[in-house]
Amino acid sequence: MIKIERTPCPTFLSIEKAKELTNKFRETDKSVWKNKKLKNALLEMSNYKCAYCETRLEIKDSYMEVDHFHPKSLYPSEVLCWNNLLPSCKKCNVNKRDHDPIKEPIINPCEDDPKRDLCVEGARLYPRLHSAIGKSTIDTLDLNNNARLVTPRFELCNLVKKELEELHYNNIIDCAFRNKFKGLLSACSADTPFSAFTSNTLHNDSYYSEIKEKLKSNNLWSDELDELDKATKNLALDSR
Repeated sequence: MIKIERTPCPTFLSIEKAKELTNKFRETDKSVWKNKKLKNALLEMSNYKCAYCETRLEIKDSYMEVDHFHPKSLYPSEVLCWNNLLPSCKKCNVNKRDHDPIKEPIINPCEDDPKRDLCVEGARLYPRLHSAIGKSTIDTLDLNNNARLVTPRFELCNLVKKELEELHYNNIIDCAFRNKFKGLLSACSADTPFSAFTSNTLHNDSYYSEIKEKLKSNNLWSDELDELDKATKNLALDSR
């Protein structure tokens, strides 16, 4: 899970339109949030990933669901409140069900920085400093499901380690070397799956700092690499 910046409310979801559809939901119980424009706006906001588990989503894929952070069954007036909507995979949405985050708080990635309450060890999430919110978030959303999340996280992090090792033992420090390093940084950026984990692996590997120094000493470090370096470091959850 990474911090997501909430984008402005889409123009098509005006106050009047939201009120109209909210009343329709109250009267008919119809899924008034199932709108392609709304889904697309949410997907763009989260880099086409589930806001909770960071799995990849696509608008054409029915696996993407609109999550109501405050559940619509308990807070029907917020059913089309933009600040209450998040893009979710079906699994996280089902796991969360009617969980009331007001009574039992969990992380809202648009309002809370997950780095405050979560940390990683291997390919698993843990509450940071025994955070009750962190534990509740992990348990409620089943964020350490082995088959669905832990295994693919582990595989991606292993690929990062493999790329770092190959770069470390490559003694030809040229533009091709720099481009490969840039590709590795990009593969751990916010628009890629499980970036909280891959960026942690990247920045905590001893080879990473050595490769940076090689590039700098050969005058191959650039502003673009510097931006990617800072961005991925900002994504990385702390190690346990």
